[in-house]
Amino acid sequence: MSGAIAPATLDAPREAEPEDSSSPDPELPAPAEPEDSPETTLAPESPDAADGERVDGIGWEDLEDLTLEIAGEAVQLDGGSATISYGGASETVFTLQNRVVQGDLDGDGDEDFVAHIVEHSPGSGVFHLIVPVMDDAGRPVVGQTVGLGDRIVVDGITVKDGSIEVVIFDRAPDEPFTVITRRTTLDILLAPSAPVVRVVDIEPVAGLPLPGPELADIEVRFDIGAVSATESGTIGFRERQAYTLQASDAQEFMVALEAPIGVWLDVRFNDDQVLVPGSERSQQAHGFLPAAGQLRVTVVSSNAGESSYELMIEVLPAGGSGAGEGGAGGGGNETPTSSVPAVRVPLPVVPDRGRVMYLTFDDGPHPIYTPQVLDVLARHGAMATFFVIGRQAEAYPRLVDRIVAEGHTVANHTWNHESLAGLPKEAFDSTVGSTQSFLGSRGTPCLRPPSGTIDVFTQDWAAEHGLRLTLWTVDPGDWRRPSAEAIADHIVERARAGAVVLLHDGGGDRSQTVEGLDMALERLAGSGLAYKTLCR
Repeated sequence: MSGAIAPATLDAPREAEPEDSSSPDPELPAPAEPEDSPETTLAPESPDAADGERVDGIGWEDLEDLTLEIAGEAVQLDGGSATISYGGASETVFTLQNRVVQGDLDGDGDEDFVAHIVEHSPGSGVFHLIVPVMDDAGRPVVGQTVGLGDRIVVDGITVKDGSIEVVIFDRAPDEPFTVITRRTTLDILLAPSAPVVRVVDIEPVAGLPLPGPELADIEVRFDIGAVSATESGTIGFRERQAYTLQASDAQEFMVALEAPIGVWLDVRFNDDQVLVPGSERSQQAHGFLPAAGQLRVTVVSSNAGESSYELMIEVLPAGGSGAGEGGAGGGGNETPTSSVPAVRVPLPVVPDRGRVMYLTFDDGPHPIYTPQVLDVLARHGAMATFFVIGRQAEAYPRLVDRIVAEGHTVANHTWNHESLAGLPKEAFDSTVGSTQSFLGSRGTPCLRPPSGTIDVFTQDWAAEHGLRLTLWTVDPGDWRRPSAEAIADHIVERARAGAVVLLHDGGGDRSQTVEGLDMALERLAGSGLAYKTLCR
């Protein structure tokens, strides 16, 4: 069912999409304010605000118990949510969002509803759905569901002249699904046969100002005798967090950011001299300060969700590459050496030098498809990392042994494929700890959150188990079971040094994945890329 909503008719935008909309800058757009319309009113933000009362028609309690039709299947909400299990560790969760909009959708003068539902699907899908609900003499009549996209941010919903206007932050089809690069305005017309979705406007986020005040600056202080410091934090979409410190002329600095894709660095000297612009999407920076002054390192997020990060800043005494008296702000005017010390914070996305790409497989081991994947990897001399589900590994321990024996690595994907976002700590410790305990010495210190969903506690709790969160940069969406050719094309088109490819060897029929992997590796045979394990 995941992502398989029957597509609505999509008209062309009024204007061509602006060029160069794929490189987000630290300057991101303020949210569009919905235009005032006498036809539109906001429903209560939560069931508590509604108090369960029905006023002249349908109410919040009707929305909580809707029956939706998605991909030809009926989905019955109960208290605002529904869970559909497909056996094993695969399940889809539908959740009604508290912000809904009212307005007359069918021209009968009654106040209808526009419900916003989020679908968390097996694999990597977090889909946003719009559901029109008409008031038919106090009885809710559910219209056709409209899919808005995967891992987007819904900025505003408005009812205007019987149609629904939705403003979303999203990205072009060929861009990473977690990264936001544009603001798109959609107009949804509820036609009798099927909703017609028209793109009204596409606006690149690069070059537009952030909304509201920045997060308060954090002054970085080194311990006595130290030359580096590590800062941890969380950052939301369109936020920026600056770290500042004073340094001397000719001091060498290095900055390394460990964060999900879509969280970048912007590094400046005295605010006005850009050393590493956020538009480069860089998570590392290195150079020499042109004079004494303030080094300003800003963590910028264009990631669709809240992201945890770890930032290492190192400033070496001028003329040396080790600790010296005074740390940052110390040192003299000696000429800097040409040696560049290694970055001390491991970066999970690019842990190797050279033309290295990383193949990763989730949701196994599977008795049919994991051996086939291993055979393909062996035929092409490729190494990979398998993020295994604990109970699957327990059911097929010999497959885990084979993965390790053939030089690949295994890592943690929870015991039951639970979403880690919002999970109580006891449940987190149980699912992650049980998997790591079962893997024992075969396990590596990496944790891939199912669907990539995390919250503000996930990174810290993972660290308590000695695990580092590890995501991906290339997602062919093989869990949706596209053709083998589509999977291969997606991999080949995005094959480059440092790419982390998300594939699946479990959770369903993976025959297309096996064939697509073989086709992709065959086509990349002359590319000079090597395939290594991501977690060791």
